[in-house]
Amino acid sequence: MKTAVKQRAGVCGILCCLVCCLGATLALGAALSACADDGVKQRPRSGSGQEAQEPEDEFNPGPGGSSGPPPVDAGGLCGNQVHQVEIAEAPNIYFVLDASGSMLSAASSNATRYDRVREAAVDLVRNLGPLINVGAAVFPLDATAEAPCRPGGEVFPVTPGDPFSDGQEQRPTTSGFRSATRVAPLGGTPTAATLTALTPRLVELPGKTIVVLATDGGPNCNDAATCGAEECIANIEQQCPEENCCAPLGPSGPGGCLDRDDTVGAIARLAASGIDVYVVGIPGSEFYGDVLDEMALAGGAAQFVSPFYFKVDDLDTLGNVLSRIASIVVSCEFDLVDPPPEDGQTNVYLDEQLVPYDPHNGWRWRSPAVVELLGEACQRLKSGRVGQVQIVSGCPTEVAR
Repeated sequence: MKTAVKQRAGVCGILCCLVCCLGATLALGAALSACADDGVKQRPRSGSGQEAQEPEDEFNPGPGGSSGPPPVDAGGLCGNQVHQVEIAEAPNIYFVLDASGSMLSAASSNATRYDRVREAAVDLVRNLGPLINVGAAVFPLDATAEAPCRPGGEVFPVTPGDPFSDGQEQRPTTSGFRSATRVAPLGGTPTAATLTALTPRLVELPGKTIVVLATDGGPNCNDAATCGAEECIANIEQQCPEENCCAPLGPSGPGGCLDRDDTVGAIARLAASGIDVYVVGIPGSEFYGDVLDEMALAGGAAQFVSPFYFKVDDLDTLGNVLSRIASIVVSCEFDLVDPPPEDGQTNVYLDEQLVPYDPHNGWRWRSPAVVELLGEACQRLKSGRVGQVQIVSGCPTEVAR
C-alpha cells in the first residue's frame, strides 16, 4: 500500500516555522504573535481546534487587529505555543523528457528545443519547492550513432523539493535536477520502451505520482513494427525519397514506424496503476497530433476538448503549461501537527500580507488541525506568485469584512 509523503518543518528554537516556496517556492512558518493587555503578556485560555465554518457562524475569531506577522525571533509571546507543521501528501512530479536528435533543433538564437524544455522544468522545480517531490528520466539514454534507440532511463530519483532560501539555484534538489537533466540529445524516440522500463519504479513510489511526458515528435524505435508509408515517420515528415522508407529494407527500416499501439499501451498501464500521464507536445510535434491525443486519452489526464494533449505552439508559454499541470495536484492544505489550543487565535499571511478568514478567497479550518487556502489565495499559491506563507497563532483571527 502506498504511504503519503510528508515533510516536517524544523523548529527554530522555541519558534515554530516551516520554510517553503512557491513562485520563488513556498515558505511556511508557524510563529507566535505578540498579545498584551495593559502591558502584561497573556497566555491563551485552553480550548480545541475549530472546524471550518462561515465567519458569521459559531466560529468567533475575536476582536482586534494585526499589523503583521511577528519577527522570526518573537519567541515567548502569547503563551509561547509551538506548532509542528507538515506538508501532507506532497505529490511526485516525474518528468520524462524527449532527448532525441530532433530536440537539437534551434528554438531561439542560443537555445535548442531541449534546452527550453529543461529550463522550464527546472523553473517549476525551483518555484514549487517542498510542495512537490520531483524526479526525471530522459529518452533515449546513452544513445550513440550505432545504437540510436536505446531505451531511456532515470537520471534524477524522486527527491523532496528545496525549502525556500536566498541562492535557491544552489539548493540541492534544484541544482541536482538541473545537472542531472543536462544531456546531449541524440537518437530516436523510444517512448514505449522507456515508459515500460520505468513503470515498476514509478508504481512503487509513495503518495500521488504524475508523469509529465514532453516530446517534439512521434514515438518510434520498435524494430518489431510494420507499417505503410502513412505510418512511417520519414514519410509523414516528407523526408523520404522512397515510397515507404520504413519497408524492411528501406532507409528507416521498421524502427522508423510510428510506434502508436505500444506507446499507448505503455501509458494505459501506468494510468491503470493510478499514475496519470500528462502529454505535452512542443513545436515539432504537429505531425503527430492524432497519436499524442491517443496517448493523452490513455494517460487519464486528457484535456476536455481536442487537442486532448497539452499542445505548446510557443515555447515561451511552456512554463505556464507546466505550472497549470502542477496546480492540478499541488494542495493548498497545511497540517498543524499540534493545532492551537484556543479557537479564534490564528492568522495566515502570504508574503507578510494578512489573508483574512474567508471561505471564498481567504482561508478556513479544513479540520481542527488543517488550514486550507481558498479561492484567490489558493490560486496565488499554485501560480507561483507567493514567496512565503506564515501561519501564526496567539492573536485574534482577522475575518473578511
